[in-house]
Amino acid sequence: MDMICRRMMWLHARTRAQEAPIQWRGVEGKRHVMRFGTTSFMRAAKPSKPPIKSPQKKKTLDYRTPTRRPQASSPPKPKSNPLRHRTIPIIFGGAALFAFSAGIAYLVTAATRLGDNPVPTSASVQEDVSSRYDKIASSFDDSVDLTERLMGITSLRKQLASLAHGDVLEVSIGTGRNLSYYDWNFKGHGGVGKPDRRGNIKKGKVRSFTAVDKSPEMLEIAHEKFSKMFPGILGVRWVIADAAEKGAIPGPPRNANERSGNLEGKYDTVIQTMGLCSVGDPVALLKNLGECVKEEEGRILLLEHGRGRWEWLNKVLDNSAEGHAKEFGCWWNRDLGSIVEESGLEVVKIEQPKWWRHGGTTWWIELKKPKTEAAKARK
Repeated sequence: MDMICRRMMWLHARTRAQEAPIQWRGVEGKRHVMRFGTTSFMRAAKPSKPPIKSPQKKKTLDYRTPTRRPQASSPPKPKSNPLRHRTIPIIFGGAALFAFSAGIAYLVTAATRLGDNPVPTSASVQEDVSSRYDKIASSFDDSVDLTERLMGITSLRKQLASLAHGDVLEVSIGTGRNLSYYDWNFKGHGGVGKPDRRGNIKKGKVRSFTAVDKSPEMLEIAHEKFSKMFPGILGVRWVIADAAEKGAIPGPPRNANERSGNLEGKYDTVIQTMGLCSVGDPVALLKNLGECVKEEEGRILLLEHGRGRWEWLNKVLDNSAEGHAKEFGCWWNRDLGSIVEESGLEVVKIEQPKWWRHGGTTWWIELKKPKTEAAKARK
């Protein structure tokens, strides 16, 4: 009896297990088992549709303003000195302001100061101080070089010397501050003697050069400069003479290598820079230069300094002229316009360049000698 009961319980459990859901070839169903003896039958269930999922609604996100996270507190930085990197500009700026103020004070004092004696402005009554150049020759370039560059005098020298051509005479040459600005016709200098792009042989504009100065010390320095610039060149003549005296200036050489002068010849270009202020008789000097230059086609080129445009500036020049002349051998308060007019030469061009810097004290003058009646009659 006990065996029969156990057998019945086992069959019941087996039947329940066979009725569980199964997956058979993609069809979900239940096996219904019917037993007839030892044979079992199974019936497939109808495929069931998968349940339809309802679409889920998207949740809307509320915008929230981003907030910064509080940073960790750091110790405050020490305040830097605002003048730390401006010390040098302040020092130089203060020095420049002091120099400017001192200069203005000097100009005001010099313009309003009354001298014990009237200051001479005419060369006929001014003392001849040209001998001063023998004493300052060795230090002259160092004393004026920076000033001339800042004031634009150096650029004016270059422009004036570039106009020289043919047989050139430079009077009051001094230490030769114009020598490096001429267009020399020396073979090998600046491409002279070599063909250019068009095949033409390049030539310089200066055929011959004669230098004249009253100071032997100044002329010697100019000669040394030239020898260093153009070693081996012997065609240049160096003459110690007072250019205001008649017959003191030799004529141009017949060729570039000749040292003697051609008394019948005349120069194509005569140049003088800062010379009318230092000679005893500037009118006689200009008249003598007129005798040395070719009539009508020749040119006398001058770069000078004298009285300026404004009366207060001329007072400064007058009150300091005597001291300046004794120190540098130059009377800087002469009336150059009157001197040119008295010379009798014809004015080609006269102007006061860079007047905003110099107050009109620098003069650019181009003169020529008009043809005489005899020359006109020959034509």
